[in-house]
Amino acid sequence: MNSGFSAALCASVSMVAFCSLATPAMAQEAKPAGLQEIVVTASRVETAAQKTPIALTVYTGADLAGKGISNVQALSSIDPSLNITSSTGAAYVAVRGIASTDVTETGDPSVPIARDGFYTNRSFNIASSMYDIARVEVLKGPQGTLNGRNSTGGLLSIITNRPTAKDGGYAALGVGNYGAFESDLGANIAVTDKLQVRASGTYRYHQGYRTVTGLYNGQTLRGDDSNVASGRFQMAWRPVDGLKLWASYQHDSIDNVGDVTKDSTIRTRVSLANVQTFSGNAPSSTKLTADRVRWEAVYDALPAGLSLTYAGGFDKSSFRRKTDATGPVYDAVRQFIQGEDPKTWNHEVRLSNSSASKLFFQTGWFHFQERNIINSGLYNLQMTGMFAPGAALSAMGQAGKYGIKFDYDILTKSDAIFGQVAYRLNDQVKLSLGARNTWDSKSRIGNAVLYLPALASPFAPNRTLTTPGNGDMSTSKLTYHAGVDYQITPRSLVYAKFDTGYKSGGFNSNGSAASVAYAPETLKAWEIGTKNRFLDNKLQVNAAAFYFDYSGYQASRSTDALSGGSGIFNIGSAKIYGAELQTIALIEGFRLDSNIAYLHTEFGKGISVRDGGGTTRDISGHRLPNAPAFTATFGAERMIDLGVGSLTPRIDGKYSSDFYYDVFNDADTRSKAYVTGNLSVNFKPAHGGWQIDAYVRNFTDKVVLANAARNFVALKNTYQFQAPRTFGIRASVKF
Repeated sequence: MNSGFSAALCASVSMVAFCSLATPAMAQEAKPAGLQEIVVTASRVETAAQKTPIALTVYTGADLAGKGISNVQALSSIDPSLNITSSTGAAYVAVRGIASTDVTETGDPSVPIARDGFYTNRSFNIASSMYDIARVEVLKGPQGTLNGRNSTGGLLSIITNRPTAKDGGYAALGVGNYGAFESDLGANIAVTDKLQVRASGTYRYHQGYRTVTGLYNGQTLRGDDSNVASGRFQMAWRPVDGLKLWASYQHDSIDNVGDVTKDSTIRTRVSLANVQTFSGNAPSSTKLTADRVRWEAVYDALPAGLSLTYAGGFDKSSFRRKTDATGPVYDAVRQFIQGEDPKTWNHEVRLSNSSASKLFFQTGWFHFQERNIINSGLYNLQMTGMFAPGAALSAMGQAGKYGIKFDYDILTKSDAIFGQVAYRLNDQVKLSLGARNTWDSKSRIGNAVLYLPALASPFAPNRTLTTPGNGDMSTSKLTYHAGVDYQITPRSLVYAKFDTGYKSGGFNSNGSAASVAYAPETLKAWEIGTKNRFLDNKLQVNAAAFYFDYSGYQASRSTDALSGGSGIFNIGSAKIYGAELQTIALIEGFRLDSNIAYLHTEFGKGISVRDGGGTTRDISGHRLPNAPAFTATFGAERMIDLGVGSLTPRIDGKYSSDFYYDVFNDADTRSKAYVTGNLSVNFKPAHGGWQIDAYVRNFTDKVVLANAARNFVALKNTYQFQAPRTFGIRASVKF
């Protein structure tokens, strides 16, 4: 895309959005309808979002497409409760200050992501695009009783569009700055009145936001890029009355440079003067291929109104991530290659009766299993300084390029039985009780081999040091739920609930802590909330307040000051409390929405943690990572009737107060307070199924951190950044 078109598009969207919002419309304005009800499955059955006693935010697929949001990471720009951090080709999600920063092969998320109810364990598997989406549900607080393992902070649930009995399809094309190109295509066919199929796919590409120069091979890279392709095929079949079958197959492919880091001297904050050009030594790349199969069978014709559901799935992924690992030990160019090949199975059987019953129950069994083959290593690509500049290791008679190699076979299993009942005292008051007992186990066989010639001493050829990495651990935990909700009026609900959360333990992956296990972390959560519609269904006001008592918090701690090795340990307790307020209002042709969150987090007393430099530090009273005290989003839009169609401009923004990326609350790992804004405009004709969307995201081009860390092995700080200003135009049609 040429610069003239880019500037014109950006200016046009900005002008249309601001002018349309600020001045009366010349054409006749459409009268706003009341707020529409959204159906969710947060409680594992279909309920209206406003009548579901869970703090949640819902985004429809149309909402996300209109805002130019096509991946999980971008959700954090529009949702104040989400803080999504990028790290070495992966991403982890924080909700209400709760997140797991352990993205290693033995780590587990605290806020898992589920696609069509399928639990996703590896953080790199969330990087593929969201497309043909019905909605995204962001559930806040512990969800483990009904929604699976490790959801102590919440759950991000992605629900795709399923086959329907109506023939149709869609197509979309979009272009934008940074050479962005996107295409989407889908079709739904009703083969018979009992059999439907649906096929959809996407391709998304943009050039990198950052240029990496100075690589040892003379190459120049464009990092923070995207090159993603995915396709999905689904089938829905009703062979007999009462039986519904569904199956889905999806293939994902990612092949790009991936996220890149800007470095500074250890303990020194990076300059934000230039975040477009980085210097590097070894090249980076990210590749992921994945095949995902899902299936579900529902039989709802059992006696006594019972319904039996079986849902299962299988994922097979291959992930390769190359990163620059050059350090100060000696003059050499080093590269770390992360290789993971996980295979994941999910199974759940659930028995329930009608949700309209006076006593409604759900009970079932859950099984998760993952086998992950690890083949990672630290390479010395070239030696410099001691010999001729740029001399390869082979010229020195060395056995190979490895500095250290990790070969592991890891098996993770989780089984659970669960049940929850809801009893209606009358038409307005409902009590609920639930429990879940989980049994987790992890085992690992393999070792880490240190090749001393390549890493430590070129004068000692063919020496190795092998560190066994075998590990084994098992834990179990009973978690439970108790709640009451009161439907004061058909449009006003209040609720109170108590939940416990549990995140499994594990064992460490590197350094002297390689076989040291860490225990689970647990959470007690109290919450009260209310959901309301007022003014003839034109004003929505939802509010929630919560208090969390955290035990056994899992955090990274240095284990080897000489090598900079670290591991995950249970460091102590933490307290979290806060409040949230969501509003939507239809006023004089405008739709106004806001989402405000206050969050207080602090570690307990007497907690000391050793940092990567070997210094033991007191973190009592420190704030938890990824936990801004105050966040808010706001939005305003107006639909204008032009006679030939409708024009809907929108402006939205996000404010976040400062927060830290580590438990030490160091100034150089602090994200400063920021404000970002987005613009969009949509045109729909009066007749025809097509539309045009244009958008500008981060229109002020604000520099915002995506991650900050101290790397004591390389003696430098590393920083990653969110996307700069991006804009584009998208045309779509339904048929």
